[in-house]
Amino acid sequence: MKPWAFFIALLFANALPSGAAEPVQFGRDVLPILSDNCLSCHGPDESTRKAGLRLDVREEATRPNKDGISAIVPNRPEASELLGRIVSKDPEEVMPTPKSHKPPLKPNQVELLRRWIAEGAPWGRHWAFEPPRKSALPFEGQNPIDAYVREALSKEGLAASPQAEKHTLLRRVSFDLTGLPPTSQELNAFLSDFAPNAWERAVQRLLASPHFGERMAFWWLDVARYADTDGFQSDSTRSNWPWRDWVTDSFNANTPFDKFTIEQFAGDLLPNPTPEQKIATCFHRNHMANGEGGRDPEESRVDYVIDRVNTTGTALLGLTLGCTQCHNHKFDPITQAEYYSLTAFFNSIAETGAAGSAAAPFYEIRSVHAGAALLSANATVSEWKQSEAEARLSARKPFEEGLPALVEALDSHFQEWRPIVASALTSTEGTVLLQKSDHSIQATGPNPRQDEYKILASTLLKRITGLKLEVLPHSGNTKGGLSRGASGEFILTDLKVQVRQSGKAEVRDIAVKTAIADFSADKKANGGYGDIKDTLDDDPRNGWTTKGAPQDVIHTAVFSFAEPLMLESDEEIVVELRQRSTLGDTNIGRFRLFATDQAGETIRSLKPGTLQTLAASGIRSASGLPELLRKQLFEHYLEDHAPYLKVKALLARANEQAVEAKAATGPLKVMVLEEQKEPRDTFVLVRGVWDKHGDKVQPGVPLSIAPWPEQEPRNRLGLAHWIVSRKNPLTARVVVNQLWQLLFGNGLVRTPEDFGLQGERPSHHELLDWLAVEFMESGWDTKHILTLIANSETYRQSSAVSAELLSRDPTNRLLARGSRFRLPSWMLRDAALQASGLLNTSTGGPPTRPYQPAGVWEELFMGRFKYEPSLGSAQYRRTLYTFWRRSIAPTFLFDTAQRRVCEVRSNRTNTPLQALTLLNDETSREASRVLGVRAVMAGADADLRLNWLSEAILGRPLKSDETPLLQRSLKSALAHYKDHPADALKVLQAGQSVLPNAPQQPEVAAYALVASLLFNLDEAMTHE
Repeated sequence: MKPWAFFIALLFANALPSGAAEPVQFGRDVLPILSDNCLSCHGPDESTRKAGLRLDVREEATRPNKDGISAIVPNRPEASELLGRIVSKDPEEVMPTPKSHKPPLKPNQVELLRRWIAEGAPWGRHWAFEPPRKSALPFEGQNPIDAYVREALSKEGLAASPQAEKHTLLRRVSFDLTGLPPTSQELNAFLSDFAPNAWERAVQRLLASPHFGERMAFWWLDVARYADTDGFQSDSTRSNWPWRDWVTDSFNANTPFDKFTIEQFAGDLLPNPTPEQKIATCFHRNHMANGEGGRDPEESRVDYVIDRVNTTGTALLGLTLGCTQCHNHKFDPITQAEYYSLTAFFNSIAETGAAGSAAAPFYEIRSVHAGAALLSANATVSEWKQSEAEARLSARKPFEEGLPALVEALDSHFQEWRPIVASALTSTEGTVLLQKSDHSIQATGPNPRQDEYKILASTLLKRITGLKLEVLPHSGNTKGGLSRGASGEFILTDLKVQVRQSGKAEVRDIAVKTAIADFSADKKANGGYGDIKDTLDDDPRNGWTTKGAPQDVIHTAVFSFAEPLMLESDEEIVVELRQRSTLGDTNIGRFRLFATDQAGETIRSLKPGTLQTLAASGIRSASGLPELLRKQLFEHYLEDHAPYLKVKALLARANEQAVEAKAATGPLKVMVLEEQKEPRDTFVLVRGVWDKHGDKVQPGVPLSIAPWPEQEPRNRLGLAHWIVSRKNPLTARVVVNQLWQLLFGNGLVRTPEDFGLQGERPSHHELLDWLAVEFMESGWDTKHILTLIANSETYRQSSAVSAELLSRDPTNRLLARGSRFRLPSWMLRDAALQASGLLNTSTGGPPTRPYQPAGVWEELFMGRFKYEPSLGSAQYRRTLYTFWRRSIAPTFLFDTAQRRVCEVRSNRTNTPLQALTLLNDETSREASRVLGVRAVMAGADADLRLNWLSEAILGRPLKSDETPLLQRSLKSALAHYKDHPADALKVLQAGQSVLPNAPQQPEVAAYALVASLLFNLDEAMTHE
């Protein structure tokens, strides 16, 4: 007898006989213990298997080794090596080993294993790999969900919570099924409806709403890692948004989920596929695309294939398939060969690994939703044209009043450009810079391949609108040319402008908006260098050169600032000329810098500006101005007239928006799946390395999940049918778990991405199985499952929780109360728009750009991408339609998936980001401002106004103890804004709506502050 055999017998001498308790189930009780403690060394992965022992297969675990010892001897715990190693006190014998850093098994776990072996070690499979079935639980007319939940509660000695208040319930289900709170009309209608089926009719109304499809689409877009750009450094824009609209339309039409899946996997392989079925396959083209230079396109293509398999695993199978990219799965019965057999289904897509416009295959389509966006954009242009005309008219009077003094003040010595006199000249790489008497600066001394010239200067100008750079030929340069490099040519990669206080190191950057030059070389002929505009983007791979133009003449560039720079008396300007081209040896030899305080043509062209023309004309009286020059002076005045400039900039943005909307009505290239004529061979990739081929494999699936359906072709269409096969135990469970998560905040399985051995077990296994079977039997009817959930008493429970229940079930796994959690940021934005009346409810169409902090894109992309918020009604569309740049997701969405890979688990946060967004985001501020206006218009009584705000934001009237609190806040705010009208104006300038009349501004600002306070209440931002 082994030394430990007697110890085991003694240890369990007083244990209950196995018949005294429910029989041990392998999948439920034993396999989780083995998975957590044993299978990393004794599981499916041969490469890490120790002692040749595999514990997840009965034949292997019970087979004697060469010494005649078996890990498990059915019916004989005392003879089973497994138990002996677990209870051993010998560090050389005990399992798990001390080196594994796993704690010893708990006594109850050891007892379970002992009982299981004593019962004959009956085997089974992991619960998720067993086919789901409906248990014979008597429903007795109940919603089956309630029957299962209440049975579980009764076992714990608990009871369900009472139903939540009606206004809370409608708010809850409206968010869950449409992503929007109920309108006042919907809420009042429901509260006054006392019919027995009022709730059921409310649920059906929400499911029939076009907003239902939008709410479901947001879930599915996270799953599908949808974005409007490729990702990576270049992050090129793509036009896959018609697929997003297809998803929305599919959910609204309640397309059976199996059909929904099949079309996304293989719509192009269906008989006579429709355009919509081809577009559906964009699901598997939503991955990131790498267009970086120097990367092997084949490596990228392999990445895309692997991404599709991993997405399939996460989204529909609930398995961590990616763990088998490099080796057999350490816990789940999936081999590396099976993983690459899955990749074979996607390996013959007619793609090359390219990105951007070369990321074929594409399918051209015209969107039926684009026309509405164009009409809206054109209407916005018309509105701003009218505003621009009114602004011009209002500027005429101050112009005429100031014109005589302007003309008389000019003399023939006026110069619009003033030379910059440097107080210090430095370089990064050692070039010596000397300023001459003509203000030109000569490069001398060392001649490095690259360098950065830094010019520090104070200036008599207290306002600077732009700079002029002259690159001068000189005898000290190569062949009298423009640089000291071998060719005599220069390349300026970037120009930077900063300001600092004298004697201090801190600087602030000055945004340079435009750049023009007398000559720009052909970029294609000069390795990407040529265009003066490329000096604004921080990219050393491009820049300005005049190669091809004469070297013996001065070449000029003019740079305009985004806003006039106002210098304090102790501030200096810093100009940095960066010459970091990859070609090198092209540093400027001699140059001169000028500054101007003029706007208009002075900084937009190389010609003399209007005031320079006037000074040279000799005219010194306004009455003597020719009509043409007078008109030019008015245009010059407008270029510096702030009220007009604001409107003009908005009109320019509106025109750009209309151009984009027009382009969206044309043929759009959507990335789709399409098989190439000759299929590619597929191989196991050794250690997952893209170009290290192992054994060749054929298309196939993990047989541990489900057999391949008979008569199905071995292609993507066959794979799709296998995924939604009734014999596949995973897909229906995985999907209904995600649907449950949409309404309860957590799934019945709280690891929705992992139904494998390392995932969590379902809190209500029989309920999950019942829902999965019901889903399939209903014809994969998504709305049917959501109706069952929403109509259950379990869903309608109050979320209030007692201290006792909170201590017994802090995370609500037993479902003894309603779910309470923070609403996602996209719902909070949409809710603010709806509450304020700003929401644009049109569906589909091209993406829009909600407000976000200025400069976010420019900072990340070296100025190559500039974010301009949408104007007009496009600004107020639902968050679903937000333009999603993959490298930097919309900044106001602080808790969403990043959409780089498939994600199925909800993210939540109560960090300061939430409060900062709800208090300071432009959408939140504008919604509060508009509500302030509407509250003032609601009546003269303050209590009535406050109550109106509460109903608009919280969906209920104020309670008696809440009104005095808001009255105090209102009184304090009103007093402040009356004493500080400038602060009130700041509040009321949020967004793009029309300002109220001046006398009303303090009052409106005060109510806007109260609205903001209500938006930030826990009740407003929480799923109650």
